[in-house]
Amino acid sequence: MTPPTTDALTNKLSYRADIDGLRAVAVLAVIASHLPEKFLTSGFLGVDVFFAISGFVVTASLLNQRRTKLSQLYVGFLARRVKRLLPALTVCVAVTGFVVLATDPFPRHSIDTGLAALFGFANIVLFFFELDYFSPSSIFNAFTHTWSLGVEEQFYVVFPLFAWLFYFRLQNDSFKALAGAMILGGLASVTMFAWLYEEHQAAAFFLMPARIWELGIGALVFLASRRTQSAPLQRVLRRLSPFALVALIVCFFAPESYAVPATLAAVGLTGLLLATDDRSLAARLLMLPPVIYIGRISYSLYLWHWPIIALGPIVLATSLRSSALYVVVTAIAAVISFHLIEKPLRYRTWTTRRIRDIGLGVACNLVLGAVLLFAMDRTGVGSESAATTLYPPSYLPVIPSGKSHALTCALDGGSRVLKLDTVANCTVEPKPGSGMPTIWAMGDSHSGHLQGMLYELHDRLGVGVHLIETPGWSFPFEPGKEFAPRKEVFSRISRQFKPGDIVLVSRLFISRTLPHTVIEVRPWIYNVSRLAEDLAKTDVNLIVTGPPPIFPYNDIRECSLEERESCGLERAAFAALVDQVMELLTQLETSNANVAVFNIFDSVCPADEEFCYPDNGSTFLYRDKDHFNSLGSQLLAEPFVDLLRSSGTLTPAK
Repeated sequence: MTPPTTDALTNKLSYRADIDGLRAVAVLAVIASHLPEKFLTSGFLGVDVFFAISGFVVTASLLNQRRTKLSQLYVGFLARRVKRLLPALTVCVAVTGFVVLATDPFPRHSIDTGLAALFGFANIVLFFFELDYFSPSSIFNAFTHTWSLGVEEQFYVVFPLFAWLFYFRLQNDSFKALAGAMILGGLASVTMFAWLYEEHQAAAFFLMPARIWELGIGALVFLASRRTQSAPLQRVLRRLSPFALVALIVCFFAPESYAVPATLAAVGLTGLLLATDDRSLAARLLMLPPVIYIGRISYSLYLWHWPIIALGPIVLATSLRSSALYVVVTAIAAVISFHLIEKPLRYRTWTTRRIRDIGLGVACNLVLGAVLLFAMDRTGVGSESAATTLYPPSYLPVIPSGKSHALTCALDGGSRVLKLDTVANCTVEPKPGSGMPTIWAMGDSHSGHLQGMLYELHDRLGVGVHLIETPGWSFPFEPGKEFAPRKEVFSRISRQFKPGDIVLVSRLFISRTLPHTVIEVRPWIYNVSRLAEDLAKTDVNLIVTGPPPIFPYNDIRECSLEERESCGLERAAFAALVDQVMELLTQLETSNANVAVFNIFDSVCPADEEFCYPDNGSTFLYRDKDHFNSLGSQLLAEPFVDLLRSSGTLTPAK
């Protein structure tokens, strides 16, 4: 989302203040959707409005240039973009980056994204973060919003070449070849967007090829405006424009489930408003002085709003986290950025040559990137392993290799694949002479977060431990939801089961988002019962864990030991959901002699407590809203051993 100010146009088009007004509508929608109250459910469509505006304005800027060599056209265009975008972005990344390093216990993903934003590929970095289950929430990534800058900057790299090929190198003034190529490319892009949104939403959201149609709409509107001067058509557009503006605002209230049609509508309506001249009622509303001013500073507003909203819960006490404060601070930062950085440096002479302007901008960002990396290394908080004792690591190093659990003992069907040595790396034998069984833990991420408990049992009792988690994939499989790597792992380890061993399965039972509801698990429980029957034939026991609490925060970093109530969970309301799950699991336990159920919720949220908390008063016990960190998991060892002993499950392996 880059809201550039329209360059002066010649040949029938000049600066249009109503476009700045349209930018104001877009940026206010984006900010409203990002505030804690989420005032607009689909205000993020403001970014799509900006894409269409950028396509219009950038095409106007490029095609307004005289015919010249490709190199001169390309360098001139990129130099204008560098002077337009980089100064404010560089300052924002610098200031925000150092605030992140000073306040965020887990700054790595924010810093990585900020560095990528400096060079126009934040969207690609965020795309790969989105694919990685173990990446922290983007809510507290201070540079998540820069994905849209990446989309636009990649468009800026490609579009001049496209315009040269289909317009500048041709010895005529016709836009037909360029328009035709853009229509074909736009159709391919919008088809890709609609398909990917259903099949691979992250790709549809972050990647430029699925977004280029939106910039193309703006570009095509400019081409049409340049060639078409139909008075009757303009009269029709003027009559339609007020309705188009109202309809665009209505789009911002659309449910998120209608994202694809709402995006199509928002971009189409923006195109209609761009095609209308400044004598319409909509244009007059958009040209009100306060609206124009907001539009002029919209780029700085966009740059600063997200870091302020994202870092607010980390930096501020609970009582100060208000949308009003975020808006005021954003406005102040944007005004300063616009008047002291963005506007002066855009029009000031940097060097004597445009290619040097580009080099200067890139060099400044290289220096900033190096400084941020050095500062992160010096602070010693570049990774989770260096976090303070306030936030124990999510996982312990794998026993005995010391490797990363997330990279070694997790299979996700993506970058984390099953290897020949995966089972061996993620299995530790019982301690010699202990006579203890092996616990074979399987399931989704709710099996993975038991790692600390399992390793504690190995240290204290000498039990063997096997743990390979499959995030997003429960075990046993639900009907029609088999995961081949998990199936292969079970095939390998089942041959190693010994009488007295324990299979431990854990999964998500209650939806993580509001309103919390119990997931339909009866088909899964049926398969667990069948698994128990098979295990009983070889005298292997089965333990099923119940659900943990799901706390009301988005990220553990917004919680404070001094203000525990803000992140506490009222026990009674959530216990009603847990009881529904435990009733089903108790029936499973009753029906199978070799099955025991571990009630995690009662272990960490005692019945005599009104609230349960994600900390023990001195350190946090969870890595997110419903997964234990290594310390929280270790504290489950004692109640788990009590269950093993009371059920007669903890017996020496034979």
